[in-house]
Amino acid sequence: MIKRIAKWVGLVLVIGLVAIQLVPYGRNHTNPAVSVEPARDSETTRTLAATACADCHSNHTDSPTPIARR
Repeated sequence: MIKRIAKWVGLVLVIGLVAIQLVPYGRNHTNPAVSVEPARDSETTRTLAATACADCHSNHTDSPTPIARR
């Protein structure tokens, strides 16, 4: 009896955890405006930083848009 209840509780818990991954939670995905750009020693450094790092380490992040908000 206890094993049966524990099995159902575990199943409901797993289904609930999977379900909450599918529901967007409403966070605003807009980026703030850029106010100051860091000083670079050359245009090559600026280009390298823009292509290699800026997507994750700047206000220019290209976050995927949830399907419901398109």
